[in-house]
Amino acid sequence: MPNLAAIREGLALHQPVLAQRSGGIAVEAAVAVIVHEPPGAPPELLLIERAQSERDPWSGQMAFPGGRYAADDRDLEATATRETWEEIGVRLSRPLGRLDDAIGGRPPDQHILVASYVYELPERPELRPNHEVSSAVWIPLPWILDPQSAVRYRFEREGFRGSYPAFRYDRYTIWGITYRILGSFVKVAGRSLPSHQGREAGEQDSD
Repeated sequence: MPNLAAIREGLALHQPVLAQRSGGIAVEAAVAVIVHEPPGAPPELLLIERAQSERDPWSGQMAFPGGRYAADDRDLEATATRETWEEIGVRLSRPLGRLDDAIGGRPPDQHILVASYVYELPERPELRPNHEVSSAVWIPLPWILDPQSAVRYRFEREGFRGSYPAFRYDRYTIWGITYRILGSFVKVAGRSLPSHQGREAGEQDSD
């Protein structure tokens, strides 16, 4: 199981693949992949559950802290740190490194470029979620890499449907762009996300 030292080393060697800005990108955003390694335990990652909102196309989904680039942000790294402070009340210092960019959204008009920065916290901070965050959870890295956690997620909304690789932790299902960012993260640590075992999770699941 990769430890924090292996993650640091992998990030130091990683050359992130940055997406090309083009007319198809409607929004630029950035997220913070926050890692904590408890004493004598494997690393864990902090994820948030987005609050339900009709104005948010990712309403209710699992995500990393982060959000859209603002005109007064110095760069996308500044976006990640600002949004993390606003959403959960955690101040971040310099990142350990940057992951590959991800492109998300549903065509034709919701394309979003997401830059992902990895941060280390020496201890779990007190979280102060704002109105955009329904809950927050620390997920151990072994759970993310366990084949028994892998599922397929069925998504249906407004005439759109699809089935996507995902994993379950407690009552949470992680899929979509957040799942792909996790794939980039574990790849840096020399691992890959497991394939699903024929099990499915859908929006109706609430256990």
